[in-house]
Amino acid sequence: MPDQRPKVAVVIPTFNRWPHVGAAIESVLAQSYPRVECVVVDDASTDGTAAEVRRAYGRRVRVIVQPENREKSAARNTGIRAADAQYVCMLDSDDVLTVNSVEDRIRLFLQDSGFSGVAYGLADQGKDRLNPKLEAFAKKGLQGDVLHRFVEQPFVLNNDYLVSCENMLRFGMYKEDLTNREDVELLIRLAAHLEFRFCGSYVSRVRRVDASAQSDHGKYLRQGARLIAHLRADEFVAGRLGDRLDGLERQELVELARAHYKARQFRPFRSLFYRILKRWPWHAVSNRRMVRRFVLSLFRRDAVCSQRF
Repeated sequence: MPDQRPKVAVVIPTFNRWPHVGAAIESVLAQSYPRVECVVVDDASTDGTAAEVRRAYGRRVRVIVQPENREKSAARNTGIRAADAQYVCMLDSDDVLTVNSVEDRIRLFLQDSGFSGVAYGLADQGKDRLNPKLEAFAKKGLQGDVLHRFVEQPFVLNNDYLVSCENMLRFGMYKEDLTNREDVELLIRLAAHLEFRFCGSYVSRVRRVDASAQSDHGKYLRQGARLIAHLRADEFVAGRLGDRLDGLERQELVELARAHYKARQFRPFRSLFYRILKRWPWHAVSNRRMVRRFVLSLFRRDAVCSQRF
C-alpha cells in the first residue's frame, strides 16, 4: 500500500557552490521522513554545479537551471512553484538539515489536521556560535500569533520553517527584488497571517563555508529600503505591525547607513545619519558605533562616487 503521508519538498538555491552544496543535498537525502523531494535550483552557476549535481545524484535530486542569474529569492520561488509536494521548506546551499528535521516539523501537521500554519525549529550554529539567549527565547515554545515577538527578536531562520505550498503561494513567496533580509520580510508576512508552532528540536546546522551574503554591501545598497516599502504597501501586514513598523524602518535605515560606511560612501552615510537623528534622536545619539563612524567620516573621502538616497 502506498505511503499516504504528505510529501515535503526541500528547496536548495545555489550559485557556484560545488562541492559545498553536496553536504546540503546529502542531508536532505538522509532524512528520517520517507516522503521528501530534493529540489536544487541552480542560479546560472559558472562552475558546472548543475552538471556535477546531476552526475553525483542522478534522479534522486531534481535540478532546475535558471537561464540567467536572478539571485536567491527568485531561485527559491522557482523551486517552490516547481515542487511536487504538499509542503515546502528551504535550505541554504552551505548549510545542512538535521536527520529528523522534516519529520519533527511535519509531525505538527500530522498530529493536528486543523493546523495549517507554520512549523518551525531551531538552528544549531555550532559550539562557538550558539546563542544561549536566543535558544532560551525559542525554547519557551512560542506558539500561535508570534508576529510581535518575531519582530522583537527573530527566532526563526530561513532553513527552519515548514509551511504548506498552498499557504506559501497564497501569503508568502519571496520578494525577488530583495537580496538581503528577504527571509525576514517573508516571515513577517507569514506571521501576520498564520499560526506558528515550535516542533521542539534543532532542525538545521549553519556551516558558513564561505563569505556570508551579509558582507555584500553592494547588494544591500542596491536594495535600499525596499523591505520597508514592501511591508508598508501591504495594508493588512502594516496594520498588524502597528508602531513596530516604525522600529523596523529605523533598523533598516541603520543597516543601510552601515552598508554605505563599509562601502566607503561617506556622504550618503552622513545623509542617512542626519535623517535618523532627525526622526529618532535618542536612538541616533545612543548608537555609539554610528556616532563614532559619523565623526570618522568627516575626515575621510568617498572611495566611489556617492549614491543618492
